[in-house]
Amino acid sequence: MAIIIDANTIPSVFSSKESNHSDFKPVFDWIVSGKGIMIYGGTKYLEELSKLEKYLRIIRLLRTLKKVHLGCCSTIDDIQKVVSTKIKHKNFDDQHLPAIVINTKCRVICSKDKKSIPFVTNSKLYPGNVKTPVYYTSKRNAKLLSDKYVDESLKPLCKINVTSQKQLAKLKNGNEA
Repeated sequence: MAIIIDANTIPSVFSSKESNHSDFKPVFDWIVSGKGIMIYGGTKYLEELSKLEKYLRIIRLLRTLKKVHLGCCSTIDDIQKVVSTKIKHKNFDDQHLPAIVINTKCRVICSKDKKSIPFVTNSKLYPGNVKTPVYYTSKRNAKLLSDKYVDESLKPLCKINVTSQKQLAKLKNGNEA
């Protein structure tokens, strides 16, 4: 499963100390112990990510382990500009999410920001060859953590070794790896 983790949700996925981590732990487990892969890209996402310095180490390690895919930033930025012209609303500030979906064909978004869902899932934003994304907002959405939501361009999906899994678990729990 490939998943875009909205920057506002990264602490909930990657830190067991977050109060709502239990809802997002299945995402962490699928990436670390399963065949999941995190997707991101674009200038806005990278700016948001840079503010989450505490989690950059774990994301860098995941990228080294080929569990992170970075979409083409300039293409995502260009698509974001187009998305911004299609829907203008004061509650829609996540134009980068549909842009990442369009660029990478990733179909699952993990987010705590439920106000963005009606905008990001608006089928008018997506060209005919891109399926409208679905949202993972809590552990009740765990069925979305499946290979069927992964575009062929992102396959084959692989698992990582147990040593790396343990190292990532230590980082998640706030211990040095």
